[in-house]
Amino acid sequence: MSADVSAQRYFAQALPWQDKAWRQLTEQFSHQQLPHGLLAAGPKGIGKHEFVWRFVAYVLCLQPTEAGACGACDSCQWLKAGTHPDLMVLPEPVEGESVRDSIKIDDIRRLQEYSQTKGHGAKVMVLDGADTLTLGAANALLKTLEEPRDGVFLILISDHPSRLLPTIKSRVQTMPLSQIDQSLALSYLSEQMDADTAQMLLELSDGAVLQAQRLWHEDWFHQRALWLKTFAALNRGTRQPMAASEYWQKTLSLQDFILLSRMMLLALWRHRLALPNLHRDLDIESLLGGLDLDNYALERLLVGLDDVEISIAQNVQEKLAYDQLMLTMAGQSSI
Repeated sequence: MSADVSAQRYFAQALPWQDKAWRQLTEQFSHQQLPHGLLAAGPKGIGKHEFVWRFVAYVLCLQPTEAGACGACDSCQWLKAGTHPDLMVLPEPVEGESVRDSIKIDDIRRLQEYSQTKGHGAKVMVLDGADTLTLGAANALLKTLEEPRDGVFLILISDHPSRLLPTIKSRVQTMPLSQIDQSLALSYLSEQMDADTAQMLLELSDGAVLQAQRLWHEDWFHQRALWLKTFAALNRGTRQPMAASEYWQKTLSLQDFILLSRMMLLALWRHRLALPNLHRDLDIESLLGGLDLDNYALERLLVGLDDVEISIAQNVQEKLAYDQLMLTMAGQSSI
């Protein structure tokens, strides 16, 4: 990670809906009441990582203020350079592996060894994606939590805390990050877009503010109307699947098209069940042109999306996977 990226995440602006959590945890730390184990948990897009990185900088800072790390002391300079000796973030990338799909027992052994070394002050270890711990790694982590050392803090980050062992969750304090004041969230987004759009994005993101913000900046999100027209045309037979595939290959990556398709499939289910339309900027009925939706067509598309993602994992060519998906959307046989 470059020094610029490190500086950005450790010294970023505070998120307004996290003020209460920030005050609670910084007061605990300043009064030497902060537990050794902490858990930042909740769905993607609520600001877990943003909070944790700022808090890490605060804990390590030699001259912290109420607002956060000072940004000038030796500790802050190490963070900016990405070379802080008292910080370990796991899992680290492994040469030859593009994505770490689990945290293994060797990772925890490294963490345990690191926790025993002498630091310049507080030592912080961050376990990102803690819900991917293997069973052996989780059991090894319990030992670290059961035998804490003074001045050593372990922060777990998890999108899916239900996957963590109950014995782990019982030994850490959960940071109060999941409850977001929606008025603050709406105000935050409304600085970047109109209030109606901000409200719609919050609803589509289940209140996860940063996910709503990311949606607005995703190219695929702004192709929703065209996706509905393509779906309707393929189902009526007025558009050929291979022609549609060729067009969309030039427009979106397959991964982005899958994200778009999953979002719009949910919108179609809601439309079929006469539930409120969350995409308030789209007239779904008009875009479908009166297409009669049936359960089989929607279920077929859901299965087709799952099949294409399996194909991607098996390194099937993107063009073939795209062609397959368009045939599925049209209700035709596999190629």
